[in-house]
Amino acid sequence: MKSLLTNLPEIYFIGLGSAWALENFYSGNSLNYIALLIVWLLFLQLIYKNRLAGILYSNLLGFFSIYMLFGLYAEFKQFEAISENTTSLQTAGVFIFGLGVIMAGRMLYKYLTTKKNYEDNALTVSF
Repeated sequence: MKSLLTNLPEIYFIGLGSAWALENFYSGNSLNYIALLIVWLLFLQLIYKNRLAGILYSNLLGFFSIYMLFGLYAEFKQFEAISENTTSLQTAGVFIFGLGVIMAGRMLYKYLTTKKNYEDNALTVSF
């Protein structure tokens, strides 16, 4: 249970990336290689727990979530009539990307406070 809670940010973003890739595949029959790359990199991060990569990924995902919150707000302002559909869109978007900001902050805190020394060549294979 403790392992699940410590890895929850990575699992959350893997789920978001998987949903993004599946949505693109089912709606347009095309593969979203960016979403698949994000899922793969976060999966590797779960395995290897590289401190610098974790800090970089958390910053990038946090900034992207903040960017999407601003984009969601700008899109909401363009609606002339506020209906139930627009408020449900706003609520779902704020929930998903607000939780993304929280998870990115939690992931950043986790990797900034870790004291373990990781090998520089953790992602390479030596024969």
